[in-house]
Amino acid sequence: MMEDEYKPKYRWGRTWPGENGLDGKPLQDFIGFDGEVIIGRIRLEDSGPLKGQWQWSGQGPFRGIKKRLLPHQGYAETAREASRMAEDYYHQLLALNGLRHEG
Repeated sequence: MMEDEYKPKYRWGRTWPGENGLDGKPLQDFIGFDGEVIIGRIRLEDSGPLKGQWQWSGQGPFRGIKKRLLPHQGYAETAREASRMAEDYYHQLLALNGLRHEG
């Protein structure tokens, strides 16, 4: 890992453990957690015009959220950058709604 590469603050794990893509390799699809709360998802685009880009999408707790933020998804060059975008979205969402993270 490069020295200036982002280090995720939350636990990330495979969205579909044991599932493989058409190429037979494990899917590059991950979900992030703050305790039991799903904070977001990142996945590698494996085809189409955005092939090689990482899509991120932000989520957050279901309770206590009255206001949502846009955009809640986007693309990044690397998995680490995508995880940063999802984690930043989560922090902004909590702040907007006067909540704090579980961790």
